[in-house]
Amino acid sequence: MSQPQALGGLGAAGVVEAYRLMRDGALILIIATIFTAVGVMAVFFGSLPFMVHRPLEAFAGMMAGAIVALVIGTALTLYGLWSKFIPGVERLAAAKPGYETSKTLIRIGLFWGALVTLIGAILMLVIVGIFIVVIGAILLIVGYVGLFLLALKLYEEEKSALYLVAAILFIIGIFVSLASLVGWILLYVALGESIRRAQAPTPPTQPVPL
Repeated sequence: MSQPQALGGLGAAGVVEAYRLMRDGALILIIATIFTAVGVMAVFFGSLPFMVHRPLEAFAGMMAGAIVALVIGTALTLYGLWSKFIPGVERLAAAKPGYETSKTLIRIGLFWGALVTLIGAILMLVIVGIFIVVIGAILLIVGYVGLFLLALKLYEEEKSALYLVAAILFIIGIFVSLASLVGWILLYVALGESIRRAQAPTPPTQPVPL
């Protein structure tokens, strides 16, 4: 861990608080990702009975459940990012300027990407919604690149392999959503370890024998 004087005036306590905010946000995003995955699966399985000419009620019921799950997942994503994770990254960037790029990419890509994608999904009944979803998807890719850089920088400083694996999974998560879920879980665990290390009491300095 860097010395307090190299932490942009926030000190080690400020870095620990940044880690805590990021960890709380990661937990919310884990739950949000699960809800989103359930919603996507409900859309897929709900379409099957409709495609094989089964009762429309079954299709409508699954679609209603899918919409609820997706709305909850998106709402939790926006809340977790805006109130916890992004403020934590911003606090970390204020303490350590090496995180400025990650902060910018995550704030622009993840939060606004999720918001734009939600708006596009609502407008999918009209053609413009498709283009809005595409823009949202591009922004989300930018956000995942920011997550990759963040986890990689944390690995360089903390020397925890969990950060490195999380960084790789965030890149894979651009194409496979399950990988991003595992990446959030690993990031959550790794941040907890970093908090414990930062709060561990410093052993007393032994006097040097003459």
